[in-house]
Amino acid sequence: ATTLASDCYSYMFNGCTNLNTAPALPATTLAWQCYQDMFTNCSFSKAPKLPAEIMKTNCYAGMFAGCTNLTEAPELPAKKLESFCYSRMFQGCTKLSTVTMLAPSDQISKASNCCYNWLDNAGTDATSRTLKLLDKNAYDATKAELPTEWQIGNCTVLDNAGNEIK
Repeated sequence: ATTLASDCYSYMFNGCTNLNTAPALPATTLAWQCYQDMFTNCSFSKAPKLPAEIMKTNCYAGMFAGCTNLTEAPELPAKKLESFCYSRMFQGCTKLSTVTMLAPSDQISKASNCCYNWLDNAGTDATSRTLKLLDKNAYDATKAELPTEWQIGNCTVLDNAGNEIK
């Protein structure tokens, strides 16, 4: 499906510890909680692409939480965020080493709790971590929601052009 309805895939594969490959998720039109907790505690190491550029409330909340084999987050290209859209998204993904989120700082700032606990306990088993954001302003806007492991000085933080943010 490319257009989703509210709650349509919520919890669909939650707890499917034998799920080794995620299905394609080509949706570009999301809805409230459409993918919430969809893959929580699944065992795949590669996430599907997430092409949507306009988020809805809770749409990706907890989507990959507890996926301890996930090493690279799918790129998050959204330009418009809503409340809790990325909350808990990668929480507990202990092997996660790369995250790319390209939302502008004004969207991060005005979308209430959009990144709430999104990287809590993520990357704790990774040998290195790289966080790529649109720019320094986006880093500053999300910093309050970043655990220590994902902050400047503890991981490599890049802007969209690949320049290190310091």
